[in-house]
Amino acid sequence: LKLVVGDRMGIYVDTVFPNYMYYNGASCILASIFYTIQIYCDFAGYSLMAIGIAKILGFNLINNFKRPYLAASITEFWKRWHISLTKWLTTHVYINLGGNRCSKNRQYWNIMITFLISGLWHGANWTFIIWGVLHGIFQIIEKMFYGRQIKEDIQLKNNKLSAARFFRIMITFIIINIAWIFFRMPSVTDAINFVGKFFSNIGTPSLSEYGGSSVFMVSIGLIILIIKDIKDEYLIGKCRIFNMLAMRWLSYICIASLILISGVLDGGSFIYVSF
Repeated sequence: LKLVVGDRMGIYVDTVFPNYMYYNGASCILASIFYTIQIYCDFAGYSLMAIGIAKILGFNLINNFKRPYLAASITEFWKRWHISLTKWLTTHVYINLGGNRCSKNRQYWNIMITFLISGLWHGANWTFIIWGVLHGIFQIIEKMFYGRQIKEDIQLKNNKLSAARFFRIMITFIIINIAWIFFRMPSVTDAINFVGKFFSNIGTPSLSEYGGSSVFMVSIGLIILIIKDIKDEYLIGKCRIFNMLAMRWLSYICIASLILISGVLDGGSFIYVSF
């Protein structure tokens, strides 16, 4: 997650985002998608490292991520993303404000305040505040128009990937992707101009600075990640081949080899070290 996918995508992200004005729309779109995946792989990667180290020391930590980009709504996304922070905000902010044990309008207000605080928690910058507000606004819209459907989505286990759910997953991913741009950019103006590039001079993505080998390496890691998440989400208990001892060890050897061959081993820091 961290070395093969996250850091490898980070090379392209760190090239395009600061210099977006020199790139066409397709390159900016690709960079934004890469950052959406990068921040997940970076954060989930070190969360899993913490869980593994804690296991060695005899402690059991909660899983901080549950395949968040397979969520079919922003509300469901926050049941799957940064679960420890979500639980803390729910317990100490949302519930103390009244939670959902009040009128609908007050509940919407509670949601907005909670996500405003979530944005401020990441830093006293308008970009973080807007990021939090965007998530709050879309959650309120969902509860106003699709409350029952979203509640059923969250309560169901091993949802079948219907065409309707796939469409909602794609829409949710696009919304999250745009919100991450504000999270990543140093100013609101840069974020708005970056999004504006999506609709002008589209062209084709520029990969010359990235290199063919990097594209190939990150593609392999991304394919493995997608297969793993889809298997865990929709095929749990059905792919018994992955439970075989020989298959598990083959997976361990392949992943270890992939890390050594294509991992970015320059000691780069974690994105969330800033928060």
